[in-house]
Amino acid sequence: MFGEENVKKINSIALSNNTISRRIQDMSEDIELTVIYRIKNSKIFDIQVYESTDVTNFAVLLVIARYLNNNEVEENVLLCHLLSERTTGEDIFNAIDCYFKKMSINWSNCCGLCTDGGKSMSGIYSGLRGRVMKIVPNINWSHCCIHRQSLASKNLPGELKVVLDEAVKLVNLIKSRSTNSRIFKALCEVLIQVYFFTQK
Repeated sequence: MFGEENVKKINSIALSNNTISRRIQDMSEDIELTVIYRIKNSKIFDIQVYESTDVTNFAVLLVIARYLNNNEVEENVLLCHLLSERTTGEDIFNAIDCYFKKMSINWSNCCGLCTDGGKSMSGIYSGLRGRVMKIVPNINWSHCCIHRQSLASKNLPGELKVVLDEAVKLVNLIKSRSTNSRIFKALCEVLIQVYFFTQK
């Protein structure tokens, strides 16, 4: 597509150890600035906040923003932040608030907040919800639908709960290691082939 001469020129460029990581960093900064620019240009936006501990035992705060861009709703990851010590409502709020101040994002344009049902998130006084409502009193708060389903499953009959708990354990086992995921994918492909073979 480029021709042999251009390929030779590209191959002659020496890459240092940091070239690729620096380029990835530049691209991620560009994406971040684009998302922030669009949020600032949108009259309103909302955020979905999720805090979880990953397999390496780090508490990760994830903030997803929804905003209008050219009269279309867009949704992008706004912030992924490691919470170093505690995961209280104050810590979560401070992490988001510091980021908003650093990027000059105005809280008053935030019209919605979606969280799970944990006390650090949904607490009306000391949780994230309560702290945001002190700044934006008219903000709409909603409970994440996935967590609503999780809460609903807690009141299942005993036999059904045992089955659901086993399914969750299996999914967690499969997702905990990439090797397990690849083996499970191969197993599913074989099972699908057997299923379609028996259907013909």
